[in-house]
Amino acid sequence: MKLKRLGFPVFLLIYHLIFAVIAWQYNLQHKSDSYRYWHFTQNWKTYFHIGTDIIKLINYPFVRVLNLPFWTGFLIHSLIGFFAIYELYKFSLKYIIPNNSWVKYLLMVIFLLPNLHFWTSIIGKEPIVFLTITWILIKHSQRNYLSFKYILGWLLLVMIRPHVSMFLLISISLATVFYEKKLTLKKILIIVSMSISVLLMYLMTMQLLNRDPFDIAYILERNDASLIAFKRAGSYVPMISYNLFEKFFALNFRPLFADADSLFSFILSVENFLTLLILFYALYVYISSYKIIKFDVFARISLLFFVVSSLFFIQRYSCLGIFVRTKVMYLPFVMVVVLKIFSVSKSLSNEKVK
Repeated sequence: MKLKRLGFPVFLLIYHLIFAVIAWQYNLQHKSDSYRYWHFTQNWKTYFHIGTDIIKLINYPFVRVLNLPFWTGFLIHSLIGFFAIYELYKFSLKYIIPNNSWVKYLLMVIFLLPNLHFWTSIIGKEPIVFLTITWILIKHSQRNYLSFKYILGWLLLVMIRPHVSMFLLISISLATVFYEKKLTLKKILIIVSMSISVLLMYLMTMQLLNRDPFDIAYILERNDASLIAFKRAGSYVPMISYNLFEKFFALNFRPLFADADSLFSFILSVENFLTLLILFYALYVYISSYKIIKFDVFARISLLFFVVSSLFFIQRYSCLGIFVRTKVMYLPFVMVVVLKIFSVSKSLSNEKVK
């Protein structure tokens, strides 16, 4: 029985490590951020400040002390990514409680989708950021606010990606407002403290971008400039001319088959099409049973994080290559919520039959 339970996690590890090899080989042919995160020469103190240089600081003992080769960086970061995926998978089993075979199989399919494995196998911020968000969401939903993982998760996320930590905290704040219906002194204090924290993270983000945080017109102007600047990218998407729905769809569900111009983009098209089908069916199931299906803390935060992050990212990005790596930070959690909807709906159907 124990070996049977270990079967899928072991397969998941082997599957994930294959993507580490793919990512390594891809980066040998196309130098990306992974190369500069491993090949650096300055003193470690140079990288001790807020932003993505924290990744270099984390890599410093492996690169500058142990002098490990480039491929080991993919192995190390891939193992971090796998640990994050496995943490979410273990939580999902307890959270969803799959009550029939098709939900169990769909859960495994969701955790085998290639985009997540590729971007959590590279040398960079994605594996670590995904791990921190996983820790925060799980521990927050368990109300385990003083756990080591929850505190470390926030510290790392704020240091590496302050704007993402801001999106997540906004989502948690909104979830708290809507979930806790009674206006108590404790709730007021939580909302005030979260609002102050969001403001601090906003100021930190604007400082990193070298923006005046109160010059909104200039910020919007720079956002438009950022969208136009992506014209130089090979997979440019004219987001600046899209309406809100088109922007939201492009960020989260493209490339689709019309965009496919390589094997990689075709595989991503299949994944995006499958994701769309699952989400549309989940929406149908929820609408059919919305009076019975209730969203808990994890579901509320995950869905709000999806919406809040998307609304911000569509203001800055207009490239398919950026889209596919950006949505790794929030979409896997939405898929877990979707499977929860399926599981609850199936349980309710079985009860009606009885």
